[in-house]
Amino acid sequence: NNVHLYVEDSGPGIPPHKRDRLFMKFQESLDVLNQGTGIGLCVCRNLSDMMGADIFLDDEFHSEIPGSPGTRFTLRLNQSPLREIICWGDGKDEELGDTTAARPEQAIQSSTCNGDVEKTKKSVIEDLPKQLSVLFVDDDTIIRKMFSRAIKRVAPSWNIKEASNGETALRIVQEEHFHIIFMDHYMASVEKQLLGTETVRLLRARGVQSIICGLSANDKKEEFMDSGATWFMLKPFPTKKEALASTLQQLICMSPCLLEELQQSNKAKNDDDDDDDHNDPPAVTDHLEQFSDNV
Repeated sequence: NNVHLYVEDSGPGIPPHKRDRLFMKFQESLDVLNQGTGIGLCVCRNLSDMMGADIFLDDEFHSEIPGSPGTRFTLRLNQSPLREIICWGDGKDEELGDTTAARPEQAIQSSTCNGDVEKTKKSVIEDLPKQLSVLFVDDDTIIRKMFSRAIKRVAPSWNIKEASNGETALRIVQEEHFHIIFMDHYMASVEKQLLGTETVRLLRARGVQSIICGLSANDKKEEFMDSGATWFMLKPFPTKKEALASTLQQLICMSPCLLEELQQSNKAKNDDDDDDDHNDPPAVTDHLEQFSDNV
């Protein structure tokens, strides 16, 4: 009856000789770029102590991936799970507890419990523009593929390009226009690479007007906004369809130029549809007249 939170990865793991000093201040970074100040876990320990919780490294954890043992940290809250009243999609109230395990995909907060929830979710996705171009910049191949796959689930007709560093992104943007650019901050390599904020600054200096959303696992919002980004999001970005679609809609609404472009595109499409309705091909018109005569 104790709440446990787990954070794990499938990376190289933490060497045994460094585990005893994990929660001390200013520890040497395990990152090849020596990112961070070495106080993150110390802050986590202090916060957990203030809450009366315990945080520790799971020495027995293994990711089951050969060559990548990974790491797992556990936060034990020393509290029992909350018991609340929630509402299912069928309108029946139930107490939050073991019963939720039977239908987790249907759990809906009581404040939004109504028959229109599914319609709202569907509407969020359907309201996305049909044709947009997106550039995703991140050094991690897996993250790039996951992002592309997530976008295709909510906007299958969007054009998605990828870049592994800022230098490549600058080159691609010279050749192609993008409505939205997602930019990671730290991009590791055997050679020094442009930071995400540096890349954004260069893009703006070259007159790029795209929506640019900075991405980082660290709070780099101020740095990205100062460099000219439209917005900033902490990793991980949402991957559930409704949440991702809602995030994309919010980004689109931050650009008046893009909204105007989309409105003009929709108006042109509607005008074309009206013209098509008034100009049926002769063969079709003759067929309709013959059908009417026969009736």
